[in-house]
This record gives sequence, C-alpha cells and structure tokens, in this order.
Amino acid sequence: MNQDSQSPETIHDIDPIRYEMFLHRLWAIGEEGRMTLQRVTASPIVAQGGECMSSFYDAGGTMVLACSGHLRFAHATSDAIKHLIDTFGESPGFFDGDQLFFNDPYVAGAHTYDMMVIKPIFHDGRLIGWVATSTHTADTGGNLRGAATEIFHEGIRIMGLKVVERGIFREDVFKSLTEQCRDPQYVGLDLKAMIAGNNVCGRRYLGLVDKFGLEFVQAAGARIIADTEAAARAKLRSLPDGTWTGRTYLTFLDTKTRKAAPLRIMSTLTKKGDQLTLDTTGTSPQTSSDVNSTFPSTRALIGVAITNTLFWDVPWSDGKWAPIDLVVPEGSVLNCRFPAACAAAPVVGGILVAATCEAAGKMLYAAGRHQDVPASWYATWYEGGPGYIPAGHNREGVRTAMGIYDIHGSGLGATPLHDGVNTGGHMNIPSGGISDVERTEMQYPLLYFSRNHNTDGSGFGKYRGGVGTYRIFMVYGSQDFSTDFKPYGWIPQGAYGLFGGHPTGPGGIRAIFLTESDIVERLAAGNYPARLDQIEADDWGKALIPEGAPGRVSLPEFTLLSDYVQSGGGYGDPLDRNPAAVARDVRVGVSTEASARRFYGVVLRREDGEVDEPATEEQRNAIRTARLEQAAPVTPGAAPDGKTVEGQPLARIHETLEVVQNGAGKRIRCMRCDFDFGGTDGNYKKRCLKRVVELDEIGGQHPVSGDGYLGRYHEYICPGCATLLQVDVYCPELGGEEDLWDIHIEA
Repeated sequence: MNQDSQSPETIHDIDPIRYEMFLHRLWAIGEEGRMTLQRVTASPIVAQGGECMSSFYDAGGTMVLACSGHLRFAHATSDAIKHLIDTFGESPGFFDGDQLFFNDPYVAGAHTYDMMVIKPIFHDGRLIGWVATSTHTADTGGNLRGAATEIFHEGIRIMGLKVVERGIFREDVFKSLTEQCRDPQYVGLDLKAMIAGNNVCGRRYLGLVDKFGLEFVQAAGARIIADTEAAARAKLRSLPDGTWTGRTYLTFLDTKTRKAAPLRIMSTLTKKGDQLTLDTTGTSPQTSSDVNSTFPSTRALIGVAITNTLFWDVPWSDGKWAPIDLVVPEGSVLNCRFPAACAAAPVVGGILVAATCEAAGKMLYAAGRHQDVPASWYATWYEGGPGYIPAGHNREGVRTAMGIYDIHGSGLGATPLHDGVNTGGHMNIPSGGISDVERTEMQYPLLYFSRNHNTDGSGFGKYRGGVGTYRIFMVYGSQDFSTDFKPYGWIPQGAYGLFGGHPTGPGGIRAIFLTESDIVERLAAGNYPARLDQIEADDWGKALIPEGAPGRVSLPEFTLLSDYVQSGGGYGDPLDRNPAAVARDVRVGVSTEASARRFYGVVLRREDGEVDEPATEEQRNAIRTARLEQAAPVTPGAAPDGKTVEGQPLARIHETLEVVQNGAGKRIRCMRCDFDFGGTDGNYKKRCLKRVVELDEIGGQHPVSGDGYLGRYHEYICPGCATLLQVDVYCPELGGEEDLWDIHIEA
C-alpha cells in the first residue's frame, strides 16, 4: 500500500454507498479498457480469444482491481510495476503521459510473448496510481516456438522501456521493438492496442478522481484491497483445517535423448485457520528445453487457480495474497534458474493450475461448497505431435508465426452437481472465446475440414467432463509451412478426476498425415475427411513421425493435420451415472456405444438406441464383481478385514466417504456400506483395494508413434461395496508416493 493510503479507520469509515458506486464503476472502466484493446488489435488470440487484461494498481504497485480478462496477466503486472519503481524510479523516473513496455518473464509474466504496457497516473503533478494492459502477442522474434533452450533464443526481452514519453509516442522505440518480429504490423497493432486501452482507463480513472475526490478514491482503493483480504480470510476460516494434495503430469522433449520424458507437478495445500500454505515440493527439476516456468510465472498461475476456486467471489485484487504462503523450490520446473528457456511456461502453469484446483476442490467439498468444486479443465489423453504454433507465409504473402487458440474451446470439468460444459471455455480467461474458423483461414495458410466435439474425449463419471473439440485441417497456400512438434508423451496431461471419476477420456488423434498428389482432384469432386477415422481408412493420408524429434517440422502444401484440445475430468463412480444420460451422450456423439458398456455398464438396444435395463443391471453387477476380483489390497499382505464402523457423522469429505465420531476416535467410513477406512490420521487409500490399469486398456489402441505409455491408472475401490473411490494417474518412471495421500483432514 502506498504512502498516501488512508488509515484503516478512514478506509472503513468511507460512505458505503459511494464506495459501492466507485467499485462497480472501476470494474466497468476496466472492462471498457479491455474491450478497447480488443477492438484496436488485429490479433485473433486477443480480439476473439480474449488473451488480454486491463487492471488498476495503487502508487506502490499493489493491484486494486482487475477486469475479466486473462487472470495471469493481472497478477504478473503487480510484479512488473514494483520492479519498475525499484529499478527506474530515480532514473529515468516517471512522468505524466509515460507508458512503458515490459515483457521479461524473469521479473513478471509467463514468457516473452506476454507483453505489458504500464502507465503511471498523475494528478496535480503527483503519482497516484497505475493502469496496465497486457496481451499474449504471437511473436517476439528469436527462434520459432519449440526450438529454444535458453531465454536468449526467445526474442526481445525488455524490463521497461518508454514507448510513450510525456504523452509523445516514441516512434524510434516502437520501430525498434516491432522490427525484431516477423510481422511488425501485427505486433505493432497489439502494442498500440495496449496503449489505447491504457488511455481509456487512465482518462476514466482521473474522471473518478474529479467525481469523488482524490482522498476518497485512494481510500476506496485501499478499502478494496483490505476487503479482499478480509473476505479471503473469512473464506479460509469457513473451510476445515487439513492438507490436500494434487498431482498432475506433463511431458517435454529431453534434449539429450530426443525423446519424450515425463514431468511431475505437485501442489499441496495446507490450511489452518485463516492461513493457507501452497507447497510444490516434489515437482520435477527444470528441463533443458523451453518447458519451464519462472517463479513470477508460477505465482501468477497460482493466482489463476485460487481465483477460480477459492476466491472467485471476492474482489480481484492483490489482497487475496495476504493469507497465502508459497513454497516453490528453486531449480524445479516451476522455479527455473536463469537463463532457462520458458516459452512453454503457460503450459507448465496450466498443469500446476490443474493440480492446485484438484487439491482446492477436495478442500471445498469437505466444506460443503459443492457448487465450487470442479474436476480438471485442462485434461488431455497425451501430449505430443504437431502443436498449435504454425509458421510460414500465407496466401497473401504475409509471414505468420501465430498460435491457433482452439484451446479456448476446451471442455469444463464435471462437478458434484452436473456434467462439465462442452467446449465451455478456458480456466484462465473468464471472458475468453474461440476464433472463427473463417477468420483463422483468412490469416493462416490453413483450410479446415472439421471442428467438432471430440467423442470420448472427456473423463467418465457419475457426471462426465465436458468434451473439447477435435479438428482436421490442411496446409493450403504456403510453400514454407512449419509447425512445432513434440515427441509423443503417452501419459494423461493436466488430468484429474474426482472421487471415482476418470481424469480424462482417450478420444482424439494428434498427428501429421502426408497426402498423395491426387488430393486436389478428390477435394474438387466435393470429398473431404470430416472424421478422424476417415483419414487413414479412406486413404486421405499416412501418419508421419519425424525422425530425431526436430522441435519444428516443415510440411508440404496439402499436408493434413489432426488435433484435439483439452477436456474436463469426470466426477464420481461412472456406474452411478443415469443410464438415460449415457444413452443421450451416445445419441449426440459425445460417447461411443463401446464406452457406454465398458465404463458406464450401460447396454443399449440395437433397434432404437434406448437403455436395455435388465442387461444394464447385469453389466453393472459384472463390473463391480470384476473390480473386487481383479484388485489387490493396497497394503501388501493385509487383506481388508471387512470391519464396519458406527458413529456420529462429522463431515462428508468425499462423494462416498465421511468422517464419524465413535469410541475409537474420528474414523473415515463408506457412506454406502459403512466400511471402516481407519482414522483421520491415516491415508484412507491404505485400506482400499487397488486395481492397476494400463492405459492401452483404456485407450483401446496403441500409441501412433509406437512408443509405450509412460503412465497408468490406479483405481481405488471400496472393499465392502466395490464403489470406485478415486482414479489416479501415476508414472512409475518418476516414482514418488504411489498411493497419494490426497485428503488429510483435521475433522
């Protein structure tokens, strides 16, 4: 808080009606600035995808309020402003009308592609605050995405440079920045869009000063921060004390072996009173590739996770950080040492967001806040193959090096109350969107054949996850097309299900298909592949696996590419799903008939596709029997004793488990069969049956690259009633706690 902030007594004595007017007006101004930015830019990822932000800060750089844009930008900019004050406050200093460019991920932001323009706000010659705008910009020069091994390869990296000075646009600075990039006009419009957004926010903010007075505006800003902290602490006090842990995985290109290698992301939340500690100990070491995150990036992405789950209903200011302690070991993939490359930091951060949301979701469930509990929004069956950062001249001869952000149409995670939303959005951006196919085709050398829901792409469960999309498109109009490429890493990425729900589904193919010379004639006749199974079955193309894992691969015109985006994880035992809902999913193409039978135990009649109820009951009983027969005790040599427990219910900590008080103390029991899972001071999984499921059994096919899977599923089953309690992804190569103690509640 800056030196001009009011005392706590003054902050809380301000008129409550005027305060609410100010708060809502400030939010509206931020939204106006964000929308101004989106109207000026030419970038599809900003204009339609929503990867931008407008936000307000006090004179010391503490965030007062962010709008509904890209949440990681707002948290990152606090770090950037404080750095500017410390480093450049004396020389060259800040003056009315200045705007500064910033994109150094070792200070603030996720990677060099996260660009910020920061504007100090003066009133009567005195610095009273800051406004900032941010965008994800497609190109910063340097190597094309996928090839960097040091930060120096990732283009321009600026920790503060005045692009507007005392109200005068600096053409020399602007040209020096944009001419480092492949498409200066594209990047230049992003830069001017941020300046325009700041002009709107800065002018409107001074309008609030004129309307309410400077003393009130500063007191109200401090009040927002104080109210946020108070609301965050109150929310934490409403949750039970305990420890919850999330574990997720991703893969990267090992630059020594040139193969995919797995990484583990850990997020342990320990809550006591009104304080929360988030500890990432156990996360894998940093890599030699660009799959790394700096500490500022990790902190900003943690901000996304806690805003999405714990603090969505408090003002979005820096006050929510006050009750949170972060432990992020240096040298890990979440706190890489300089000069590690970090272009893929948002991917790493997304996997961390998933792990954190898993832990937070289980904590919230134990508090009875079921409407706030999501399964993963960031789940994919595997990583690798062609990426989404193509490059090459398009049909108009314009050089492109932009991402295709269909990922903003991902499926949302299931909840304790309903299915996840199909193609519902992206966890980072409350106001995000997905680009029109026509606009993508206009700017990129690509032609889409299909963008549809990805059948069996989401996690199975009592409530299934929302499905994302798959897409089939063709290189068209470019003779120098290339795309980033990663070796296939066959482990579910960013995936978790809740309380028996599957982490993700096996649907989708991510691959390159080389085509024959007659493809133009076939297309001219009105034929094209619209489904993934048609590509090879109908001889449209043959899968290409580049040798040597090149990082980027050049492709001839008329090459086909298939891809799919994230989906939602499932919630609850799939055998508890309403059979009619399963039949409907099959009917609309969200699930296959084979998955309906295999995972949901639902048998459909051939003649009309409706549920065969007797056959379904028989199939579900057979699945429960198979679970008990194929599983083994988690604790070797200690067969479950079948004991049940009675007692007074204290807390429901799981869809099927509750804590009860009896003469032996606090015990965890199954709510269906009263099976005793031991005391709350132990891991309930140790008294489960466990079935190890190889992923090719789930996927029904071997990896297209011929490599084996890097992970497997661990299914934890109630010995008394065969209910599926938890499905974890586990990577034997990385080790760690095999039977993860995910819920440790102090009931």
